[in-house]
Amino acid sequence: MRVSRTVVAAIALTALSACTSPATTKNDDGSGAKVASLASAGPSPSASATSTRPRYRFDMTAADEEALWAPYNKCLKGHGYTRVDAKKAEDAAAHGRRVDSKEAAALKECEEKFLPLPEWEKDPANPKASDFARAVNKCLKAKGIRMDGDSIADSENVAKALNTSSACEREVAASKY
Repeated sequence: MRVSRTVVAAIALTALSACTSPATTKNDDGSGAKVASLASAGPSPSASATSTRPRYRFDMTAADEEALWAPYNKCLKGHGYTRVDAKKAEDAAAHGRRVDSKEAAALKECEEKFLPLPEWEKDPANPKASDFARAVNKCLKAKGIRMDGDSIADSENVAKALNTSSACEREVAASKY
């Protein structure tokens, strides 16, 4: 059985959590002095120049992830929906089924403003995302995961790859690949 790196990345993405945090913040006195903060390796631009959507980071805790999703959940709740409703509407649209226009508009508004973006290293908008994926595959191979090109060689190695991929992703991100 061959599992592509995209499948592994998708599984790892759901298992990992991250968002960006600024490297500097204004002090109460407005001085703008540097403040220590955690940030994902490499630049973390938003989805677009005007986007303020939160972003996953490789070093997120469960509390960070909960805080990351809070604005999105609050937006959905404000419109009378849940994440389950959002997923059902997404699935319906993907299968060509009709979605109530009011619901679709509310869900789209919440998504565009608050749905967390993936780590910058995995974001399709990042022109170096494929370099990151190749570096993670190289790390997996170095840790003994048998690969067939960019795919995991067999089902036995899938579990090993899932257990190892987050460590490799953090390692590669820290190295700036």
